[in-house]
Amino acid sequence: MPAPDNVVAQIDGTLAAAARCAADATTQNYDALLQQLQDLGELAHITCEMNVDYRGLARKLRAGEPLSADEMNTVRLLLIGDADYYLKYDEEFERCRDEVKKIVGEIERFKTVELGVDGLMHVSTLCREASNLLALAQHYLEARERVRRFEATTAGGLDRDTGRTLAGIIEGMFTR
Repeated sequence: MPAPDNVVAQIDGTLAAAARCAADATTQNYDALLQQLQDLGELAHITCEMNVDYRGLARKLRAGEPLSADEMNTVRLLLIGDADYYLKYDEEFERCRDEVKKIVGEIERFKTVELGVDGLMHVSTLCREASNLLALAQHYLEARERVRRFEATTAGGLDRDTGRTLAGIIEGMFTR
């Protein structure tokens, strides 16, 4: 059974992989960092799940019993904690939006020129870059919407149907 100490050990490995990337930017080093980050994320998630009494939460939600502030915070963390943290620390949305606007402006220039191989390759590259930026922007907007929906749903407390729905979601998270 993993424990927080295991997560700390995995963090050490991840930091070492990041240091290798900083020292030598190779595909192999970045592949290793990606794997370390995936392993760290999975271990942290599993360890978190092992420290949550999800059965007790689900039982109370299904029964319509009131949750303590700590229990409600745990429900929030389980359901939208990732979105909360993403929104809290994201600084890319505005940059992505500005970059996409700039790229679309560059693409617009190609309306008035004859498109040869060079121009076509340029348009293709601009579209790929804009798509990558839009994926980041969409992730941010989806996270923001998830947080808004959760807050709207839970603002006036939890009715029995909402409690049952949340219980089902939480149980599903732990029985995959």
